Amino acid sequence: MVQTSVWPALLTVGIACLLLGGLIGAFGFPITKTVTVEKEVTVPGPEVIKEVEVIKEVQAPSVLDTALATFLKAVEDEEDEAGTELDLLMGYDFEEVSVNKVYDEYTVAYDDDLTVVEFQVKLKYKEAGEKSEKETYDVRVTYETDEDTIVEIL
Repeated sequence: MVQTSVWPALLTVGIACLLLGGLIGAFGFPITKTVTVEKEVTVPGPEVIKEVEVIKEVQAPSVLDTALATFLKAVEDEEDEAGTELDLLMGYDFEEVSVNKVYDEYTVAYDDDLTVVEFQVKLKYKEAGEKSEKETYDVRVTYETDEDTIVEIL
């Protein structure tokens, strides 16, 4: 009777498994990575210039908005551009004065270099810890080319 050992068969199967695992690892999970790099390249030659027209709509302030801003500036300075005194602060600091309401009805008159805007505005006077006061004013703002702006309380 011939005695055979199992060890040569196990050793052959083990070596075959190691080789198979190495091949799967090498081809199934490569070490190198593919990286794509984009690079802008300038080619010498004639420069191409193309003019593009950009149209952007910008909402200009209305005549009423401009007149209101002029009026508030005169209230803050306590005089208009022409130097006419305008004392509407009633003892309050300008920071304590705000526009409560600008009434919808207003008039604008144009005459060559002269623009006259008349409107009605309600100002709110509020000091910290005190009850607010409100006062309504009829205002006329007169713009004239190359002249100082005049603010009048009607």
